[in-house]
Amino acid sequence: MYVVLVHYTAPLAEVDALLADHSEWLAHHQDSGEFIAAGRRHPRTGGVIIARSMSRGQLDAILATDPFVVHKVAKQEVIEFQALRTIPELAEYADHLTPSE
Repeated sequence: MYVVLVHYTAPLAEVDALLADHSEWLAHHQDSGEFIAAGRRHPRTGGVIIARSMSRGQLDAILATDPFVVHKVAKQEVIEFQALRTIPELAEYADHLTPSE
């Protein structure tokens, strides 16, 4: 699984101008089951995305299409972890790949 930390690199006015497109992008990847959860950080300096287990290449390809990244108003920090323990409701999202596969 992955935790993606989104760090804004532009003023909030520029971020807000792309918020609708970014929200559509998030919804698409949540609907497809690739993203488990997403939301704003507090204070509002960026966001957090929890992504299911997949190859790092697949995740990088998805993240590269984020309108915030395409328009250079944010950068992403990816933290990969192996979810060895989860609550039953999250078991289907746990690692089925070895790290960095």
